[in-house]
Amino acid sequence: MPASRVFRASNLPSPGTEEAMESIKGPLSKSRIVFKGYSTCRVTGLLFCVVTLMMITSCSRYKVVLNNNVLYTPTSQPPPSLLSDPNLQGCLNQQFAIVGRNDPDSIKLLACPASGVDSLDGIRELANLEQLELSDNNISDLSPLLELRNLRVLSVRNNRITNINTLMSLSILRFVALQGNDSISCRQLDNLEEKIGNSLNRPVSCND
Repeated sequence: MPASRVFRASNLPSPGTEEAMESIKGPLSKSRIVFKGYSTCRVTGLLFCVVTLMMITSCSRYKVVLNNNVLYTPTSQPPPSLLSDPNLQGCLNQQFAIVGRNDPDSIKLLACPASGVDSLDGIRELANLEQLELSDNNISDLSPLLELRNLRVLSVRNNRITNINTLMSLSILRFVALQGNDSISCRQLDNLEEKIGNSLNRPVSCND
């Protein structure tokens, strides 16, 4: 197959208009599917159009175009599975899509608040991570962060953290938010505050 495919549906109103929504069934039966530089076929109904879309997903490179607007362009390869927690992996996949490539080294910011994350296992693969936002999750173990030597900002508000000794080994860590983790040792919090100063947002209470 050619290196690139274009799925083009013509004779349709512009996307997002009421005309497009009202006439989606009718005009599709009169529309044409054009594989640029490949072949042309006439769609006989909405069902056939959907089936055709499913068939062209077997191509590694293609674009779906409606009235000269690109509706979908897939990446050539699926994102790598690096993290044991499926919710954290799903959040990472979204970040891959934002940066436009599936390269773990390209991820410097990862924000997954209120995402149902339980575990950070595998996060060491994001070696260039600098900022991590994981507030309002169910995380209890921060030890997987130990190898993130570029981590500067960490927000883990409202999790289930009880031990923060790992953070003492992160040499360039400059900001930590720990509110809502009220079972952390007071001594550990004091030690971390001595390390990063008033950039530590402490929980309201701690364990003596």
